[in-house]
Amino acid sequence: MLMILHLSPGTAQNAAQMFLRDLRSWVSKNNLESSRLPGWITAARVRLGWVNSSCIIVFEDTIGNDSYEIRGSVHADMVLLMNVKDYHPSGASLKARKDVKKLIALRGTYQEKNRTIFNLVGKSPAFFDCGFAGYHGPTALINILMQHTPDGAGTTPVAVRYIPFALYLHENDVIHPNQIWNNCEQTMGDILLEIHNSDTGSFYQRLQSRATIFALNKASGVIVLGKDTGDQLQELIQVRDYLKGKGYDAELIKNLPDIPMMSNEEKVRLWSLASRFVVMIDRVPAGHLVEYQILKEQRTITAFLRPAGSGSTYMIGDDALVDINYMQLFEFNDTALSILDSVKTWAEQIAEQRATAYNKAYPWRDKRLP
Repeated sequence: MLMILHLSPGTAQNAAQMFLRDLRSWVSKNNLESSRLPGWITAARVRLGWVNSSCIIVFEDTIGNDSYEIRGSVHADMVLLMNVKDYHPSGASLKARKDVKKLIALRGTYQEKNRTIFNLVGKSPAFFDCGFAGYHGPTALINILMQHTPDGAGTTPVAVRYIPFALYLHENDVIHPNQIWNNCEQTMGDILLEIHNSDTGSFYQRLQSRATIFALNKASGVIVLGKDTGDQLQELIQVRDYLKGKGYDAELIKNLPDIPMMSNEEKVRLWSLASRFVVMIDRVPAGHLVEYQILKEQRTITAFLRPAGSGSTYMIGDDALVDINYMQLFEFNDTALSILDSVKTWAEQIAEQRATAYNKAYPWRDKRLP
């Protein structure tokens, strides 16, 4: 039975809000350009919950205002990090430091061609032992891609999630939210300054100006389409984050900026035209049935994924049989993650064939361009 002394939705959310408030105040006081910092610092989608006496808060990029999803009491930190169903862990990979009150950050790399990936093996792993080993100082994960592969390296992950920032706090700190930033300021400040003044800051700046830098998007952007509510939304997120781990700037169409004067159809046209390729998951009828025709019409490289022997309709998905080469059907048995490597290989082959053919056909083009 979980013994929660002080943690509750209100206290946990208040701690997350206070942390963001103090961090943003620090950024402003130090005259840092927000465009050169991770997007969640400006607007965050926050997922939080607790394992016994430890609170885990995950911050992800969003558009507009901060939003909060409270998972409540769970049994393993991976439930919150990966946003999967609750389970009892069989063990933890890392031990949190008990003798340090200042923030300790585990920082990975997230840039164009570099990714830090932690692969957790076993049926029911935890990452940290927080919540099971008494008091621990604040601990952070920064720019880390998590994947859970029960059967070990070389097998298909059952879950994937990119973690821009996650914060582990003991309840003794959560109930005193005014003190959290005091314990985090030195470490976070050093990290933010280093990011801001380095090539990583330039990378974030390019990402945040994505709406106008179509060349960058065409080189690495991928749009993931499909039914984006309920259980199907979680599948789209898994696919998005798996592609992030492969070096793509992947995103769901619903999370990309809306432009007031543009319709939903125009938004799909804009972002799909500007992307390297599109991945569409077809389980049940949804808006992607219309989007498929848009992609076909504008010759967008499209991987059409559906469960073997089923899908929403047979009115779409057969174009690659004879008529066209830039749309391809991929069938999977259990999870769409199992065929994404094949999707990547096929899409890149089509992209390279196009580049070669177009550069040859148009004599004014610089043949060095990809």
